Amino acid sequence: MSKPAGNRATLGALAALAARRKIAAVGARLGAALWTRKLAGTPGRILFAPETLAECNADRAADIYAGVFSLAGETLEAASGSPFAVPPPSDAFARALHSLSWLVHLEASASELSSSNARALVDEWMTARSAQSPIAQEPQVVAERLTMLLVVSPLLLAGADSGFRVRFMRAIGRHVRRLERLTSLLPHSMDRLKVVTALALAATVIAEQSRVQRWALAMLSDGLKVQILGDGGHISRSPAALVDLLSVLIPLREALVRRQQTVPPQLSSAIDKMLPMVRFFSHGDGTMAGFHGAAPVPPRVLRALAEYDDAMGKASDNARYSGFQRLEAAGALAIIDVGGPPPPEFAQGAYASALAFELSHGPHRLLGNCGALGTVRPAWAAAARASAAQSTLIVRDTSSARILQLWPLAQILGPVLHSGPHKVDVARDTLSVRARHDGYRAEFGLIHERTLTLAPSGLWLAGEDTVRGEDKVAGVPFAIRFHVAPGLRVRLDKTRQKAMLALPDGAIWL
Repeated sequence: MSKPAGNRATLGALAALAARRKIAAVGARLGAALWTRKLAGTPGRILFAPETLAECNADRAADIYAGVFSLAGETLEAASGSPFAVPPPSDAFARALHSLSWLVHLEASASELSSSNARALVDEWMTARSAQSPIAQEPQVVAERLTMLLVVSPLLLAGADSGFRVRFMRAIGRHVRRLERLTSLLPHSMDRLKVVTALALAATVIAEQSRVQRWALAMLSDGLKVQILGDGGHISRSPAALVDLLSVLIPLREALVRRQQTVPPQLSSAIDKMLPMVRFFSHGDGTMAGFHGAAPVPPRVLRALAEYDDAMGKASDNARYSGFQRLEAAGALAIIDVGGPPPPEFAQGAYASALAFELSHGPHRLLGNCGALGTVRPAWAAAARASAAQSTLIVRDTSSARILQLWPLAQILGPVLHSGPHKVDVARDTLSVRARHDGYRAEFGLIHERTLTLAPSGLWLAGEDTVRGEDKVAGVPFAIRFHVAPGLRVRLDKTRQKAMLALPDGAIWL
């Protein structure tokens, strides 16, 4: 793993942010303890089930019937008992299990058997001791669970007796009340935005929740103003954040339309701007670019989002607010990261990827970044964020930005990316981008400049990297890494100056 560049100039700002967050958290806890505002009681009825962009899978449903739960890359077998009574293999698995998001697969058949099976599992969850565990009660997990219970409510309530209906509605009420209490405790983040969205959705599809709905929609509008940039990107600079947010924002908009209620302008505007940015980050293979922790997004998810994209025009080439550029010609596509670290509040998952790029040709990815390795193996998470894991130039095995590790700041703020480029200059023509960043200036007095030019035929990409120094730069070791996409065969020629990339369709790139 490459070493981080040294730069302590921002530690004072991070300390000030940590102090503000600590004070805000204490104030929020006191406010919650003294809160006298009447909270929502047990809801009377659910007006309709909200839409979901999640796809139900009959094969996954069959596994669940058999007591096999495959979640977060792990598998748990609970054929003879409740999955909630078995120790989870990991925290990530526990979060996925207690979110109940897998219930959507039981709708694949929508039979009496699937209804009774789903009710039995929800009853098991409601009585399980693990349902009160810290992980099960995390705000994001509670929000996902509340949304899923509402989505599958027709399946759960079809043929249910009065006892289950009462237990179910009481559980819905408890979830709403908990989210009301927890929301003010959360720092401003994407997780808070998703929690508020879940609360607004619940208040829209449940009868007589107008007070909760007004409050949640107001908080949502305020959050969207801060987090959605002018070009539709998310302030975290992660393509995955767009998919995560759209997956909850679109069902909320559709629920408001179904109830013939006004959609807040900030919500409509955010969705309309974010959908083209999803196309901006989409390669020809139907998947998204792997910048800043973006895990592979199944093409079917992108197709589901595209159904709500009324414009479907050509994606912009210049996402200057988000810090990305796009070169596209005749089926070839290059996407370049020309931004610095996001604000510290939103940099817990950011990568040191200054001037990294990805390249695809038609339906095939050629070059990329290592992406969300932490989802494959948690121990790889930090390595995936280093510059060495990106298709870019690194100096002396050193990242262009560092991950916060200093205690107690890291405990309060999380693994924030900081001390990266303070200035990134960008100039572009139709099919050429030239950018430079100063992420190595503090440590080495160096500026990295990269120029990429794509041919109109889409059959070649020319690149040039330049390292400029304030002093002598001779002898400073550097490396330029190109991470080859999976599925390609690579062969070096005898001089080791050229590499042949053989694509699955037989095409060759040199």
